[in-house]
Amino acid sequence: MHEKEIQIFVEAFKLVQGNFYVDAIHKFQDLVNDFPESDIADDAMYNIGLCYYEMNQFQKCVEVLEEMIEKFPDATITALENGNDFGKTAAKAYYLVVQCYIGLGDIQKAESYIPILENYTNTYVMKDSEKFSFAQLAKDSIDTFIKVKKENNNE
Repeated sequence: MHEKEIQIFVEAFKLVQGNFYVDAIHKFQDLVNDFPESDIADDAMYNIGLCYYEMNQFQKCVEVLEEMIEKFPDATITALENGNDFGKTAAKAYYLVVQCYIGLGDIQKAESYIPILENYTNTYVMKDSEKFSFAQLAKDSIDTFIKVKKENNNE
C-alpha cells in the first residue's frame, strides 16, 4: 500500500465522521479510480456503500456493494486503525446488503442472503473477545426487526 492511497482513505473517512457523506463518496471514488489495484480499493467501495446506507439510500447502497463484490470477490478487510472485523470484504458487504433490505422492509430478500453469508466461515466481528459471524449478525438483525415490528403492531 502506498502512502497516497492511505492519505485519501483517511481524508474520506474523516469526512464520514463529520457526516459529509457526499464528499466522502467522491473522495473514496477518487481512491478507487486512481488506485484500482490497491489493497484498500475494496474497502473504499464498501465505504461508498456505507455512506449511501447512512443517507437511507438503500437501493444505491446495494448497487455499489454488488459492484464491489463483483470487482473484488476475494478481497480481505483491511483494518487500518483498531478494526474489529476480519476476513473477506464481500461478507461484510453482504451483511450491509441485508441491513438495506431490512431498511426497505423486504425481510424475505434479506433472509435470502443468510446462506451466502454462512459460506464465509472465517469472516467475523470481534466484540468483547468473542467472534460473531456476519451470518449470525444478519440473523440477529432480522429477528430483532421482526420482533419490533410485531410489538409495534400489537400496541
